[in-house]
Amino acid sequence: MGFEALAIFGWREALVAVIAILALYVFVVFLRIRRLKRANQGSAIPDPLVARAAVAAYTEVLETEAKEVPDSPDTSPAVPVPLAEPSEAAFPWNEPPPEIPGQKLIEALEREIAQLRDEMGSLHAEVQALREEQQRELTQSQAIQHVSPLYSDAMQLAIQGQDATGISQHCGISRAEAELVVALVRNRENLG
Repeated sequence: MGFEALAIFGWREALVAVIAILALYVFVVFLRIRRLKRANQGSAIPDPLVARAAVAAYTEVLETEAKEVPDSPDTSPAVPVPLAEPSEAAFPWNEPPPEIPGQKLIEALEREIAQLRDEMGSLHAEVQALREEQQRELTQSQAIQHVSPLYSDAMQLAIQGQDATGISQHCGISRAEAELVVALVRNRENLG
């Protein structure tokens, strides 16, 4: 009858039984681990009263040993050193936090980034100045291109700061035309 009962069970029932046994095993292991943690937690933190009593007993032992030592000319009597009670400074929560790994590297990189930002700012200002200068030169060259070839030399001389008399003599144009070219250049410089 024992083998017949086993024959009735199929592979599904066997699988369910194995799962049930594994679940029971996990539950038992969990309970044992929990019991061990409780035992470790209870013994890890000493009672302050017990610690003080142990310090007092140790101090008494030192005092009695100091009294029992005979005074001899070679040795001085042992003076018991009173033990300090544990203070809050002895516990790790009062210690400074540990240094962050790579903190010096981070600080060096931050300094380098600040330096690069400063350099970028100065380069941006230089590029802006060059752009403005290029824009002025482009405007001047465009002004010369829009002028008839006959007056291009006169425009160049006016841009260089020549007066109307010098321009008229150099280019072979009338004084009125030279004054008109000088006025045109001054007007463009005031607008630009």
